[in-house]
Amino acid sequence: MNEEKLLTVARYLEGDMELQEKQEFEIQLEKDTELQNLVTEYNDVHETLKMKIAPSVADKEVAVTLSDLNQKYFKETRQIESLVKSEVKVVSFKSYLKWISVAAVLVIGLFVWAPWSSGLYGKYAISRQMSVAERGDSAGALVKAAELYNAGDYDKARKIMQKEYMSNPQDPLLSYYFSITLIENSQEHEARTVLAKLYEGESAFKYDAAYYIALSYVKQDNKKDALNWLSKIPEGTANYEKAKELSSKL
Repeated sequence: MNEEKLLTVARYLEGDMELQEKQEFEIQLEKDTELQNLVTEYNDVHETLKMKIAPSVADKEVAVTLSDLNQKYFKETRQIESLVKSEVKVVSFKSYLKWISVAAVLVIGLFVWAPWSSGLYGKYAISRQMSVAERGDSAGALVKAAELYNAGDYDKARKIMQKEYMSNPQDPLLSYYFSITLIENSQEHEARTVLAKLYEGESAFKYDAAYYIALSYVKQDNKKDALNWLSKIPEGTANYEKAKELSSKL
């Protein structure tokens, strides 16, 4: 789960955004399936909490637990018992609902999205924007794929890039961004196959490929292999500092 996205969702649903920011968010929301899922999850948790809390506490300091959420979302998950029993105290009822909803969705995310690994992956990911401008207007399929990629729709982008990659597996730019869509769709092994070929070559993406192989292992919480690939990024290259910092986090 992307915690930054969740906080943005909370601000949007709680009416904390200015008009322009709200409009920009709604445009992004139409294209970003992760945001859509977070909106749904947040609303579900938010409504559950509203039903469980008596209106009389609206202007008072309140203390509640997440035990009801435990029963609803984690009926067979005993591992978070200590988490759901911890009390959360707030002064403002609205603020309470907002932040306890965020906390609840994050707790759910511990088991659905595994943020221990994906949190670092999201924080240290690079190449969030894909450009194919230099290829000209004839590259219609890749232009469309880039639009989807830049909008965060990695599944649809992957489908287009996969077809293009099968026709031209030697294209380093295509290989690089195709591999990232695979990682984003939890196909890390397939992504590493593509990235390893890039790393073995001499294209401009050689060490970017090594960095993303490391990130694919981070996403799977495989620290040993992640550190191994981060160590392959030499000093003086673009991602060296990020690789060094990420290594210190693992």
